[in-house]
Order: sequence, then structure tokens, then C-alpha cells
Amino acid sequence: MMEAHPEMELHVGMDVDPSALEIGQRHIEAFLASRATEEGGEDALQGTLRAYTHVKNFKYIKHVLGGVDESLADGSSGVDGILIDLGMSSMQVNRSDRGFSVLNDGPLDMRMDPKATLTAEDILNSWPELEVGRILRDYGEESNWQSLQRRIVKERKTGGLHSTGELVKLIQRTCTISGGRQGWIKTATRVFQALRIAVNDELQTLEDALHSCFDCLAPDGRLAVISFHSLEDRIVKQTFLELISGDEADDDDEDLACADIDNEDEPWFKQRVQGTNGTVLTKRPITPSQEEEKLNQRCRSAKLRVIQKA
Repeated sequence: MMEAHPEMELHVGMDVDPSALEIGQRHIEAFLASRATEEGGEDALQGTLRAYTHVKNFKYIKHVLGGVDESLADGSSGVDGILIDLGMSSMQVNRSDRGFSVLNDGPLDMRMDPKATLTAEDILNSWPELEVGRILRDYGEESNWQSLQRRIVKERKTGGLHSTGELVKLIQRTCTISGGRQGWIKTATRVFQALRIAVNDELQTLEDALHSCFDCLAPDGRLAVISFHSLEDRIVKQTFLELISGDEADDDDEDLACADIDNEDEPWFKQRVQGTNGTVLTKRPITPSQEEEKLNQRCRSAKLRVIQKA
């Protein structure tokens, strides 16, 4: 992002996962060092680009920006652009000790923030049966949630579940034989998603973050959000419509005007939705091209939506 926008004066990176932020910090430092060399030493960068990183969720962006410059958070100035990437990184998925992987055995953790107290193990072994079923149904959109709910609670009588491997075996026993390997993997993916969302309170946090970020935008500033599953995308879509209209809204709201976009400089924007407080530049989300999917298969479910403040 810094390389693509040499005019950038301020960059603030935020992530609730300190491990992910540490990796990002190293990349930023390497880029700044490289740029300083190209431009004739570190003195050449003074006053051009300020870069900060914070271990915080985006819902706290007002506090973070206020610490950098009060005018960025109090509405008198604001920022030109905010990008939120909601996807898990490969680092998080590949580390078995984080508990996110269906294929690698590890602890039933699933916390994005290691300082948080709630884990997936807590939910599986102590939450009421109806609550376990609710998150499987609502957060995992799992059709077989009732059978899984009963088996999970029954497992408590023999000591409970304490590793991702034990949970996967329970899922395999619950899935029908006709489903085969792909059947249980898809179910496990949905179950793991449900638990991760519950552990990190992801959906409510996302909605709060979208409102906070929009408040921090300067006039004509843009908020771009990359989501990776339908629950996230639904929240982004609906919240964007509410933000530009000032209240609950949908695509058929009479106060919202839809129009085609014909801009050679930004051909990826096709249709916009205009409201009182701003414009949704992506009536339909932008999805990865075939070339992008070849480079990174994990991006195939990504959806990008962009909103611009009035």
C-alpha cells in the first residue's frame, strides 16, 4: 500500500493479534529503510511518511487515531482511507497452537487476542447446550447443528473436548458416511468458523468497527472492507447502506439512488448507491479474478465493498 501510494503522509496499522502485527511491523520497517536508501538517507523521509502500528481492534480506531493526532478522530480533519481485511492470515491458520486449523491437531483456543479469556474449549465444555447449538446454526450456518450439539454435550460426561483433533473426530463420527472426506471437512470448517466467531465476538465487533471507521473518514474519504464469508459480507452490505442513509435501509429504500459508474480511472466500480451521508461504490462486491485465485487460492471467497463519505 505504501509503495502504491508514494504521496501517503501517515500510515496507521492495527491488528488485535500481536503476532500478525509484528510481521506487519517488520515489513513496514524494511520498506521504510529501502525507501530511505533510494531517496538519500533517513533524513529524506523525515516529514514525508509517518508510520505507526497498534495492537488494537478497528472498533477502537477513534482512540488510536486520537493518540496520533486529535484532529483525525474528533471530526475536524479525518483520514482519507481505511482498509479492513477480515480474513485470517496463513500464519494464523498454519500454526497448530492457535487452534484455527481443521487439519492440524492443537489446543481448542481460537483467540485472535491472546489476552482474551474465552476459548473454544470453554464454549464446548461449559456453555449451555442451547447456546452451543445456536452458534453452530447461526455462526456456522450448519444444517446438522442439532446432532453436533447433542454429541458435544454428551462428550462432557467422559471428560469433554480438549483439542482440535478430538473435535474433528467427533465431527467425523457425526457426518454421514456418504459425505466422504469432503463432507466432514466442510462441516468441520463451518463448526470451526462458528466457534471462532463466538470466541472473538466477531460479528458485533465488525458492526461496531464499521461505524467507528466511517466516523473517522474525512469528506470524500473511503472505507474498504474485505470479507471472507456470507455472514461478514451481509453485515458490511447492510451497515454501509445504513451509514449512507442515516438509519436502517436496504437496496429498495426510496431515499437511496442507484446509478451506473463510468470512470476510466476506476473501472472496477460498476454501480453505486447514493445516500445522504455518502455513497456505496460497490452495489455488488468486487471478487477476485481468475489470475488472483491462481496466485492465492485462499482469496477465492473474498469480497470487497467500498463506501465513500459525503
